[in-house]
Amino acid sequence: GDLFYSRRIGSNPTYLGNVSLNAGEKFAKFPTESKLLNATIISGRTSKGLGIGFFNAITNRMEATVEDAAGNQRFVETQPLTNYNIFVLDQTLKNNSSVSFINTNVLRKGSAYDANVSALDFSLNDKKNVWNIKGTGKMSNITGTPNNENSTGYSYNLKAGKQSGKFVYNFLQELTDDKYNPNDLGILFNNNFLNNSVFGEINLFKGTKLYHELHAFVQARYSQRFKPRAYQSVTLSSGMYMQFKNLWSINANLEFEPTGNDFYESRNGMLFKTQGSQFAGLNLSSNRSKRYNAGGFAYINSRNQFDGKGYDLGFYQNFRINNKFSVGNDFSYQPRFNYAGWVGSDANGQTIFSRFDRQTIENTIDAKYSFSTKMGFSLDVRHYWSNRQNKEFFALANDGNLNPAAGINNSYDVNFNTFNLDMNYTWQFAPGSELTVTWKDAALASDNRVIRGYDKNFSHIFNTPQNNSLSFKVLYYIDYLQLKRKR
Repeated sequence: GDLFYSRRIGSNPTYLGNVSLNAGEKFAKFPTESKLLNATIISGRTSKGLGIGFFNAITNRMEATVEDAAGNQRFVETQPLTNYNIFVLDQTLKNNSSVSFINTNVLRKGSAYDANVSALDFSLNDKKNVWNIKGTGKMSNITGTPNNENSTGYSYNLKAGKQSGKFVYNFLQELTDDKYNPNDLGILFNNNFLNNSVFGEINLFKGTKLYHELHAFVQARYSQRFKPRAYQSVTLSSGMYMQFKNLWSINANLEFEPTGNDFYESRNGMLFKTQGSQFAGLNLSSNRSKRYNAGGFAYINSRNQFDGKGYDLGFYQNFRINNKFSVGNDFSYQPRFNYAGWVGSDANGQTIFSRFDRQTIENTIDAKYSFSTKMGFSLDVRHYWSNRQNKEFFALANDGNLNPAAGINNSYDVNFNTFNLDMNYTWQFAPGSELTVTWKDAALASDNRVIRGYDKNFSHIFNTPQNNSLSFKVLYYIDYLQLKRKR
């Protein structure tokens, strides 16, 4: 049902942003994470194909400590004692079909609001698994909000079509009303939309002297705002994938989007008129079964507004030193020039956009070593750097166009770095049972002053506080049926 986003549990306290300081006060304690007290998962499937899943977690009450100049302290609750629950029933049917019921529930102690979301999900195939119809219906209910402004919303998607054979196609409709909100335990970036799309693909599995298999698709998507009904965008896309005789592969994509209406970028529901864009991309990969394999990609995105240009360039490489030891590297570079986007609001509440440049670099190194078939070691190191430099500011007009804005203090530049190191040791000491030891090192730096040069940003992130953690996890699998037989 797409209702669960694990980072919601133990994340920022719900009412963290409501804490304000009086004159002369400061924070003596300001926790930004909710303490997890416990979590329990129970899952299994009966002999008749009924899957049952149960998850429950509790996070502790959190509070901020505010201190005045005289040392007097007051305490402000930022997160009440909270219970998170998920319940799933999943029944398998004949012809690889299934139907599922999902419920997520968040209960907060006291006068804080609660949230409940339910979904019914199904997928039905014919006897030959050629035709398929699938869909999900969802409903969210939020209660106990301030002023008793309870809210109930709904969402659904329905997809039907031919899923196997030389020619496949499907039709998809997605609708989410303006009150549907699963974000207490799930994640949804925006609601209030109605999308319709059609997809068609040709699959050639009978190889030739040139290729083993070839796939080509076309897709059209029409998007509207649901309430009040309004046009948002049209997207036309096509692409192909080909695997050659030597097991190299190539993937190409094209996309075109004409002028549209964006009701989300402003963050307040105001219309922002987009001027259309064009996209083209190409991927190339070598034979992944080889001891050394590599690949790369190149994309270009052209935006009509301000003649914006965006590029995505990158490569990957993997080297299997021997049957026990392998290393890999992924690198991507994404520069953007003359893009337009939201930055904030001025003192008068006017919505401000900017024309900006941005560049993003992501560099990842990974390594794996297997001591045996049951014991191994892995290492992942990742540095991510992204910045945004504003070049010109605009006020968003009521008609959705951008008008030049003067006197804007340029405090909206962003220079963001994050560094993560994950080292894992895993030992499978019995069937389905394992011991895991994990060391994590994480650092984050966000500034409103752009630091130029990759080497300077790499040094900058190492000069920031490092968050280190060491965790031990033992998972022991008990086969109930085996115990029953032994008894």
